Formats: sequence, structure tokens, C-alpha cells
Amino acid sequence: MTERSESTERLFQQLDDLVADVIDQFATQGHGTAVVIETLQDVLAKRQLAYQRDPDPAEDPVDDPANDWPGADDRTGAKE
Repeated sequence: MTERSESTERLFQQLDDLVADVIDQFATQGHGTAVVIETLQDVLAKRQLAYQRDPDPAEDPVDDPANDWPGADDRTGAKE
């Protein structure tokens, strides 16, 4: 077995354990196992689509209007 396949197998097992915990958590809240699994599939499909559109949204420029006011450039704190 190669290091990559062992890593992939380990990742699969870790995710499988987490997903089992998530399913159990929501199923015990009364949502029903089948509903939780279907909803989880929908969530994953939505995330996969978003990732395909923009793999790293953190790299996108941010248009921050928070500093778009006349006094924003006055860093002295002095009042006029």
C-alpha cells in the first residue's frame, strides 16, 4: 500500500466517523436517519458546487465599505 492510499484511507475513516456522529446527533434530535442522510447529501452537493465555482473564496478581493466615509482618512482622532 502506498503512502497516498494510506493517507486517503485514513481520511476516509476520519470523515466516516465524523459523519456517523453528525447523523447520530441529528437523528437523536428526531429528524430521522434517512432525512439526515438526504439533507447531508444536499449540503455536500451544494458545497461541492460552490467549491467548483470558487475553490478559494479567501483569495477574492473584498470591497469593504466600512471605511468609505469622510472621516475614515483622519487617523489622528482629532475632531474638526
